[in-house]
Amino acid sequence: MSPLHVRKGSAIKVLVLTSCIFLSVTQALLACTSFCLKDDASLVFGKNYDWHLDNGLVIVNKSGVAKRALLLDQSDKAAEWISKYGSVTFNQYGRELPNGGMNEAGLVLEVMMLPSTRHPNPDSRPAVTAWVQYQLDSHATIKEVIESDKKIRLAAAVPMPLHFLGCDRKGNVATFEFLNGEFVCHVDETLPVTALTNDTYKDSVNYLKQYTGFGGEKTIPCGSWRSLDRFVYTADRIKKYRSDSDGPAIEYAFETLEAVKQGDSTKWKIVYDLNKMEVHYKTFRHSKTKTIRLPSCDFDRKTPVQVISVNTSQEGLLNPYLHRYETDLNRWLVHYSFKHTPLLSFIPEYLLEMLVQYPEAPAVEVSR
Repeated sequence: MSPLHVRKGSAIKVLVLTSCIFLSVTQALLACTSFCLKDDASLVFGKNYDWHLDNGLVIVNKSGVAKRALLLDQSDKAAEWISKYGSVTFNQYGRELPNGGMNEAGLVLEVMMLPSTRHPNPDSRPAVTAWVQYQLDSHATIKEVIESDKKIRLAAAVPMPLHFLGCDRKGNVATFEFLNGEFVCHVDETLPVTALTNDTYKDSVNYLKQYTGFGGEKTIPCGSWRSLDRFVYTADRIKKYRSDSDGPAIEYAFETLEAVKQGDSTKWKIVYDLNKMEVHYKTFRHSKTKTIRLPSCDFDRKTPVQVISVNTSQEGLLNPYLHRYETDLNRWLVHYSFKHTPLLSFIPEYLLEMLVQYPEAPAVEVSR
């Protein structure tokens, strides 16, 4: 047993405690917006990432890799799986811990903060911490993601209170929330609006009913940073979109993200084109669009993992500029992000190193 493993128990307690303190201080400052825009010609998914840091890596994750979940509570049973699909993800706190992304089957998942989140209590199901990476590795459709709750659960000790919006290539959209320890999903007729911000979906839809076009008389709010107002504005944009008069869906999605941005806190604007299997994004530092084409990505487990800085100065198609992943890149990412996050800056070095080494330590390559 390695010294790193021996220290995991006490180190995890430090991470959980300090993360919870951090969240209690900064909840009011957190804001993200996600939505799906679809018509007969288009299927796109937009996401604003609003945070105090803008560093990160875009990572091309491999298929055919055996993985074991990294858990904060060592008494939990760790889920184990083999990645069925490759994916492209946006990572800020380490490889295998994505903020969101799209897999080669066309499944998109993105995270947003939700302070009222309460994860399921431990039970017989194995647990995961990186719920998004597990789903992108394992599933192609929203239906499969929903059904996966019977097999795995989000670990109770995950310090970040999140909820999720997802879309698959068939245009199925769903929200995924963990409320009062229960898995809550809105899909089909229970999902009248394909958007999500930082309140529960139920509260957001109820708030929407006060506004013109949705059953009420209030004027659609514009320019507000409040979560519920952003939901209303985004819902109105989705409802009004017409490709014949409003132009390409990708540009309309970027315009929507611009309208609900949170000033300098909006670091990344991401638009996924599920029909063309492309990821387009802009950053706070670089306003020109960058693009990654998933059909041109190398998801073969036998070749090195490829990455690129989110803030690369390159514009346009990024595939030719993807380069080999090195552990030191993950070390830089983990150390920089934790050290520049208030109240997480004193996390012990040995815990940070555990996160650095995680992608290599539990992963065993197997046949696809």
